[in-house]
Amino acid sequence: MMLGLPLLLVSIVLFLAQEQYAQSALDTLSKGVEDFSFDLLQRIAVETQKSNKNFMISPFSVWSLLVLLYEGSEGETLSQLRQALRINVEDETLRSFYRARNQFLNTKKAGVEVGSLLAVYTDKSFSIMKGYRDTIQSYSAQTEEVDFSRADTVRRINDAIDRSTRGLIKNSVKQQDLYGAKMFLLSALYFKGQWTFAFNPAMTKIQPFHNENGAVVAQVPMMIQEAAFAYSSNVRGLGGQVLELPYGSLEWMSMIVVLPDPGVTLNTLANNLKTVGLQPILQELAEYKTKYGTDEVEVMVPKFETATDISLKEILSQMGIRDLFDEKTANLGRMAPGLFASLCKHSSKIIVNEQGTTAAAVTQASIFNRFGSTPILLNRPFQYMIVEKETGLLLFAGQVWNPKAS
Repeated sequence: MMLGLPLLLVSIVLFLAQEQYAQSALDTLSKGVEDFSFDLLQRIAVETQKSNKNFMISPFSVWSLLVLLYEGSEGETLSQLRQALRINVEDETLRSFYRARNQFLNTKKAGVEVGSLLAVYTDKSFSIMKGYRDTIQSYSAQTEEVDFSRADTVRRINDAIDRSTRGLIKNSVKQQDLYGAKMFLLSALYFKGQWTFAFNPAMTKIQPFHNENGAVVAQVPMMIQEAAFAYSSNVRGLGGQVLELPYGSLEWMSMIVVLPDPGVTLNTLANNLKTVGLQPILQELAEYKTKYGTDEVEVMVPKFETATDISLKEILSQMGIRDLFDEKTANLGRMAPGLFASLCKHSSKIIVNEQGTTAAAVTQASIFNRFGSTPILLNRPFQYMIVEKETGLLLFAGQVWNPKAS
């Protein structure tokens, strides 16, 4: 009897150590996804600065698509994708991470609906390796054999996008996108959330919206609400004030709005977000709720709708993913020999109104601060994010220069 005890104790210690290691690896990957998301957001903010255009992206949708390409890559192409995507764990941990996230990526509960689709289309004249086909099942990716030369294939793919985004994004794939293609990879993400504290349409008023220099650029419908919103101006290094607009009765997802401090540009704010990260923001908001949970604050948020179509090829190249798009150097040998990516584009749309938010890509909003009874007034350019708070997963993000511009 006594001989068995040490072995039993050792077994328990090893099991606990393995469990702790697994959780640590998942936490490391979560931080990597966050870093990728803010890097992508900051680079797109720089690209759109000259035109002062609203934009929205879904960082996690982009990350998911690139992970499918990573799983099919080898050599330097794999190394570049691994570094840019911040994949610093074993491949099986990566797949476990996605499986865990996939549980809530197709969820409908308590006033919040999230839907996702990963799909890999292959031309009927082409075969991918069985090992790759088996691997992508870990991501619940749908596979389908089609004829890219047929016009109804474009319609078929667009119908899948239409269904997965509940009609929000239509006809984003063109016939020329499939010309000469052997494979087509698709990542779609949909979100619809009802505000925990809905805005009364009767209270919405037309008010001026200013640019970064203080000039009025538009008269916009401003939604007004007084409720127990969490906010903070104390996030060190951010250069802005944050406001949480929760969704649903469980408040497991929220829009985090970030309003730059006076004199801080959206570009500077995006760069600061990249450095500060999401967790300090969520911690500040949680601390506010602990201290002042029932205190009400008046917020004024513009109604807005943004549609974005953007090519990511150049931006991803800037992030270090170069060989993937080079016909001579691309190595997708775990998919099939001789492949390279000819394009990578992202389509998204967000609608924010009195009832809540509907998005099929990124969302953005920023905040103002309140002292005493001073309202939080979002009447100048801001950034926003839609996040799952428990894991810190950033589903959508964007910025608003002018709520009236589409």
